Amino acid sequence: MTKEIKKFNIALPLDSQKIHFDLHPVNIREKQLYQVYTRFGDKEYRFHMQTEDGEKFRITDKMNCPKEYINLETNLSEAIINS
Repeated sequence: MTKEIKKFNIALPLDSQKIHFDLHPVNIREKQLYQVYTRFGDKEYRFHMQTEDGEKFRITDKMNCPKEYINLETNLSEAIINS
């Protein structure tokens, strides 16, 4: 039986804050592409994380991610892999 792939959320520390992310899989059969939703200030953001090798996810559209959150890419990747 395969593990169900479903959306989830996570809070990651950044400076003295917890940043909340909602991660939605685009493909429910394999972990390949996720839409990531978050807020920075009063604005909502959506960007994508994708894997080519199934081992590490990367932000594919960094221009849509708050630059302050780019350094959380590894943490988000680990959260997806362990979800």
